Formats: sequence, C-alpha cells, structure tokens
Amino acid sequence: MKILSIDTASQICGVSILEDTNLICKLDKDTGRTHSENLMPMIEQAFEECNLSLKDIDLLVCDKGPGSFTGIRIGIATIKAFHDSLSIPCVGVNSLETLAHSIQEDGFIVSLLDCKNDNCYFTLYELKDGKYIEVIAPTAESIENTLNLCQQKIESNQPITFVGDGSVAFQEQIINTFKNFNFTTSENNSLNSYYLGLAGLHKFQEKKLEDVSPLYLKKPQAQRQLEEKFKNVEITSMTEKDLNEISSILVSDFDEFWNYNILKDELNSEKSSYLVARFNKEIVGFAGIKMLVDQADIMNIVVRKNSRNQGIGSLLLEHLILLTKKKNLTTIMLEVMEENYSAIHLYKKFRF
Repeated sequence: MKILSIDTASQICGVSILEDTNLICKLDKDTGRTHSENLMPMIEQAFEECNLSLKDIDLLVCDKGPGSFTGIRIGIATIKAFHDSLSIPCVGVNSLETLAHSIQEDGFIVSLLDCKNDNCYFTLYELKDGKYIEVIAPTAESIENTLNLCQQKIESNQPITFVGDGSVAFQEQIINTFKNFNFTTSENNSLNSYYLGLAGLHKFQEKKLEDVSPLYLKKPQAQRQLEEKFKNVEITSMTEKDLNEISSILVSDFDEFWNYNILKDELNSEKSSYLVARFNKEIVGFAGIKMLVDQADIMNIVVRKNSRNQGIGSLLLEHLILLTKKKNLTTIMLEVMEENYSAIHLYKKFRF
C-alpha cells in the first residue's frame, strides 16, 4: 500500500510517501508557515523523486491538529481535494498521536505540545504489543493539571516517555513530578510526516477512519478576543419588524445597494432564511440565504457602517453556515464583486 502523508500543523511543512511502513521519500522543511505556497510544489517534488503520481496512491493521511489553525486547514483542504478527485481513502491523525508513533518501546507515552503561558495540548497513550492505546484523549490543559492527570493514570514505578516540544518547555516540572521517566531524542520532538504516515496506516488497518476535520482544542486567540468583545452580540432570526426598525437608515447606515421592498419579499419567502445581529439591543447587521433543493445561496451579509471590521460579519457568516447544517443543506454558494475586497477576505477566511 502506497501512502501519501502531509503535515502542515506546525512551522514544518512535511510530505512523505510510504510503501506500507517503509519510507520511500520524505521532505520535511521549515518553511516559516508559508505552507500555502510550498505544499503543492513539495508534493510534486516527492512524486517526481519517486517516479509516482497521485493515481498510484492507495491512502491519504493528513494532520488534523492541534496546531497552526491556518496550516491545518491548508493540509485538510489539499487532502480532501485529492480524495474527491480520485476517491482515494483518507484518514486524519491528530498531532499528538503522530508524536507518539515516534516511540517504539512499550510503556506509557505522554505527547506534549507547548501552547504558551504554561498551557499545553497533551494525550496519554500506552504502547502495548505494537498498539497505541489512548488512555487520555487529546486535551488542552495547564501543565500542572496535565501532569496531575497523568499521575492519576500511571503507577509510580511504571516507565513513561515524554515527547513533543512541551517535554522541553516543561522539563523542570516533569522532573519534579515523576521518578521513572524518559525524554525522547530532540528530533522526535517535532512533527514528522513519516510518523504521521505510520499512524495513518495503523488507523486504516484497524478501520479507525477518523473524519478529516480540524481538531481545535481551543479557539484561536483572535477569535477568543472577538467573542469577548462581542459576547453581547445576539444573532436571531430576522423578522419584518426588524426590517422596519432599520428601514429609515437602511441606505445611509448599511448599504445603498439593499432595497427595503426586496428584503421584505425575501423575509416572506419560504425559500429564504435571514438572520439579524444586535449589539446592545441595536441592529448592527443582517444576512440571509435562499434555499434551492439541497443548496444554500448566500444572498447578503451586511454590517452597519460604524460597526464594520469588528468581527460581526464573521459571526453572521458562521451562523449562516450553522443554519444550513440544521436545514440539511449540502452546498453553500455565493457570488461577490471582484472589487469587494473586504467580502472576499471574509469568504476566504471561511475557506470559500
């Protein structure tokens, strides 16, 4: 079985091709998080060096996080595109499991990724007879809580190996907590596309084909800041009463493009659904979709002029996407003018 594994969850952009457990080609480079520019050329280079093509691949594997939010999305989008084009089986592997597969000796393994401010992502595994058994699922915790949780699962005389950049960042705390422990070699503390491929192969063999969706153990800092700032923003279904409330300022405060009568007809249509955003009880934005069979067409996302560039458009779009899922719609379509750069930026952020 030939495997293509790609890892974009850290500053390392990694591409490996395996024949079962044997490594054929490995390209892992520190690209400074410019994965969108480097990933496809690296994949093409790997295929060229191996004299292979995508059609020769039997299994696709990618890192689904935790890690760089943007990097994870780039890797997953690439793997899903390959899967959709040729129906090649694909599997997502979390970063902590990839780290654990660099350890080959039986015993407990703690995968640790430093996420700053004395916090980490971690998972506890037990390697037994060649199988990596998950004892504690991927979690975001303080290092103090992490080590306490691991202590509760491991007897004091049992061997334990720490792997990942967190094992370096929190080395002193680990030494002061455990007696029978080991640190892995420095090269194993970084994410590695070969071990990612091995972990993906094991999942495939055990028929544990996890969904290839991002694993976010905590929200991006920018999103957390926005949510704190706009925790009083309320998103609800838009009514004709809401429209009447802003009718006199629709052109001046929102956008001259939107016509009251057209919006009123949209609100009264069974094929349309609209949302309204309120901040401190004042309407600051609205958005809507039109439903055609199993498809949602985004008709508009409009934010009040004095409230733009503050995340309200993102909140509305996020809720529109949730709305389409609740209505069991499978596709979301939109059109945007080429010169509407702010809208294009918003849609690209959500992977349109």
